[in-house]
Amino acid sequence: MNFQYETERLQLLVCNEEYSNALLAFMTENKDFFAPYEPLRQPGFYTEEFQARVLRAEFLATLRSTYLRYYLFLKEDTEHIIGTVSFSGISRTDGSCRVGYKLDRLHTGRGYATEALRCLLPELGKSLQIHRVEADILLENAPSLRLIERLGFAYEGVARSSHEIGGIWRDHLRYSYIFAHQ
Repeated sequence: MNFQYETERLQLLVCNEEYSNALLAFMTENKDFFAPYEPLRQPGFYTEEFQARVLRAEFLATLRSTYLRYYLFLKEDTEHIIGTVSFSGISRTDGSCRVGYKLDRLHTGRGYATEALRCLLPELGKSLQIHRVEADILLENAPSLRLIERLGFAYEGVARSSHEIGGIWRDHLRYSYIFAHQ
């Protein structure tokens, strides 16, 4: 996969630690917005040093093709992160991974996640020979459910007690996307 893609409105980048300040701003400004969907954050998470370590680790994992995170920027503003799309648990053995995404609270409902995923999913399948992408979504996360269904993911069932959210193990709805190229 490439480290950079462009869509009609977005620039999608794999970032290194030079973007730690931008990532810190994105995470801090959306702290309360993301909280209902994410694990509790460890002490020091909301520091530039911590975010630089995250970006460094992500970049190394990208080089190994075991993890990919693309940061979303508006084409006219490549200094402010408006979202992310990540592919984790990439397994070349069985051709599978999991997808995750988040958008800045001020940029939801505009189709940016759809646009980014419509660009990245085919590239993932082609470049890394991924056959299956899974998405686990909280039942009450209606926007995420609409996004995944719009992209052609199929509902598979409930993944019981699958992710710790806010300190509580929560059930998630499991969806999958199977590539036709196999």
